Amino acid sequence: MSKSRFKSALVLSGGSARALAHLGVIEEIERRRMNVDMIVGASMGAIIGGLYAYYGDAGAVITKLRELFASEVFHKSASAVSDDGNGQFGPDGFLHRLIQLFRRGVYYTHSMLRSELVSEDLYSEIFEMLMPDILIEDLPVPFAAIAMDLVTGDEIVITKGSLRRAVAASSAIPGIFPVIEINGRPLVDGGWVDNVPVAPAIALGAHFVLAVDATLEISGTVAFPQSALEIAFRCDEITRILLARHRKSYADALITPEIGQVFWANFGALDKCVSAGRKAFKESVSTLLKKAAWRRYVTAWGSIHPCRVGEWRHPFLIF
Repeated sequence: MSKSRFKSALVLSGGSARALAHLGVIEEIERRRMNVDMIVGASMGAIIGGLYAYYGDAGAVITKLRELFASEVFHKSASAVSDDGNGQFGPDGFLHRLIQLFRRGVYYTHSMLRSELVSEDLYSEIFEMLMPDILIEDLPVPFAAIAMDLVTGDEIVITKGSLRRAVAASSAIPGIFPVIEINGRPLVDGGWVDNVPVAPAIALGAHFVLAVDATLEISGTVAFPQSALEIAFRCDEITRILLARHRKSYADALITPEIGQVFWANFGALDKCVSAGRKAFKESVSTLLKKAAWRRYVTAWGSIHPCRVGEWRHPFLIF
């Protein structure tokens, strides 16, 4: 982390397996020895961002994730949302799997009987394996995870307390993983309220925000719906994608890796996603550096903050 008054933030979107592309971007940032003074992430972006804030090395994060994806506990969690019990999502990934389960009535039946498909114990076991049990404020790089309050709908920006619980809350896909309580608030996946959390990064002091969005666009979502439940799924996806377009529009530089039709739970596509992230960064680096230089100039090298129009703001609570 630099000692300059000018602060750069790296903002990482959700996107589950697709968000593994963030690691390719981080590799290129490391290779060029560019400063990252703050990391803000939602959902899978919070997992990758939290791990990188701790290890400070993209290779170490990739190794940790490979270990998780090969582990018994990870395959147990996959089996919990699989109708045949084999834990294999297949090439179409998470959303496709849920739609298939809806067609068979499996997910609907399970969701009527319990509040999540993956048990709290199993979810905790995943994060005990994955994430160090330290305080966010003890990380060498400032970090924030985004979550949503399930009762109030508030966007919660977690900057203190247990790193493990903060990231678990930010990644808790509603109805799939358990609700995580922090400060008396029931929290779920932050991607539902702010999947590319640029505004929180600005509010936390960033003069320059580089955002990486690895999520699908509307054209890449599931094919035209064939049932009432598929229509509901598609409308939910469209709403979140349109909200994300607004949220990410205030980034100073935006990288959108071309990952193709890699869906949410195809974690076997790690290498493909990382390569896409590297490629996208290389194609964007010249523009990115020019925009960073401009932000240095208009903020008088970090003396003026935020030096922006007011429209970037939206309500959120910082813990």
